[in-house]
Amino acid sequence: MLRYTRRIALAAFATIALAACGSADSDTTPSTPAGDGAIVEDVMLGDANAPVTMVEYASWTCPHCAQFHADVMPMIKRDYIDTGKVRFVFREFPTAPANIAIAGFAIGRCAGPDKYYDVLDELFERQAGILSMVRQGDQVKAALMQIAENHGISGEEAFDACLVDSDIRRTISTAIGRGDAAGVNSTPTVFINGVALEGYEWRYEDGMRAVLDEALGVAPAPADETAEPASGGDAPADGASE
Repeated sequence: MLRYTRRIALAAFATIALAACGSADSDTTPSTPAGDGAIVEDVMLGDANAPVTMVEYASWTCPHCAQFHADVMPMIKRDYIDTGKVRFVFREFPTAPANIAIAGFAIGRCAGPDKYYDVLDELFERQAGILSMVRQGDQVKAALMQIAENHGISGEEAFDACLVDSDIRRTISTAIGRGDAAGVNSTPTVFINGVALEGYEWRYEDGMRAVLDEALGVAPAPADETAEPASGGDAPADGASE
């Protein structure tokens, strides 16, 4: 997991227009804190009345988040969200390079609720390439503009306006503030019905399935006790040939 520090939080609040320059660093701090008490405009997947609510704080620039998104989220969506068992909410929690991360999140917000998770999918898919561009000092703006274009934000003027939209910035800042208040200090962090998951097992498909089934009151499948014991005598010692 990527550890989240207050310095990264302050960098994330900085002007997201810096991402257009491809800069990997920003020490600019906001003149005012993220709006305490503001309401996060959550973008939800699934049935609003689902018995289980799953909230993930993550960053598309976090490799562990990308692993979770690629390896575990398809199962969650197929077996739990699409079947009405889980209501899922993703909340932005940018990690370094924070200005690049928050620019990507802004694109998702500007694309609108219907396209928000499609933007997230593409950001995670292109994470390695974009972070490589950052390390090499290349311009990132063209890559981010292409993602924006793919989701209905056409042209440099619309892209630049998205990055400096005060409502978008306030929404993302409030998501960060809410995570900070909840004690989130690494990404990804997942809450199930308001309780943060501990350990690492849930970051893998079998572990997350067990967590969600427990939250749903589904009894674990009994162990198969009908299997025949292996025949043919004792197994050879390690390294021995049969």
